[in-house]
Amino acid sequence: MELFVNIDNTFISKYNRGMKIDSSIKTIGRIRKRANDFLLEELKNIGVTDIAPSHGDIFATLFKYKECTMTEISNHINKDRSTVTSLICKLTKQGYVTSKKDPVDNRSTIIYLTEKGKELETSFIKISEKLYEKEYMGITCKEKEAFLKTLEKIYDNF
Repeated sequence: MELFVNIDNTFISKYNRGMKIDSSIKTIGRIRKRANDFLLEELKNIGVTDIAPSHGDIFATLFKYKECTMTEISNHINKDRSTVTSLICKLTKQGYVTSKKDPVDNRSTIIYLTEKGKELETSFIKISEKLYEKEYMGITCKEKEAFLKTLEKIYDNF
């Protein structure tokens, strides 16, 4: 498809007359990539090379709640169960989490951190603080508040 962008950011193709666009979604993706690279480097600095930033929400959930079912983790981190199952599977193989049958409901599995997983909590807190500082460096509280409100509006649009 032939695409042209006018000086006013109007997207034009032979299939439509024109549509306003900008690079906000692209910028969000670029920020995510840089944040993930930052996190991977920080993990490497503490000697952790066998997990990815995508595991972070699971660790944060288990640091907070100590143990959860797969469904609870899925709900807390807003990822579908199949994704959570895959992520948990890798963390289990790496020795960071383990599981047990739910005594109340044998159909459910309870996930919890092993000692190896628990040992990461202090480092993860420090890394999270560094990420937060980097994210909002040079940004005022008022700008941060407006930014977060705008992001929530964009999210709600989908």
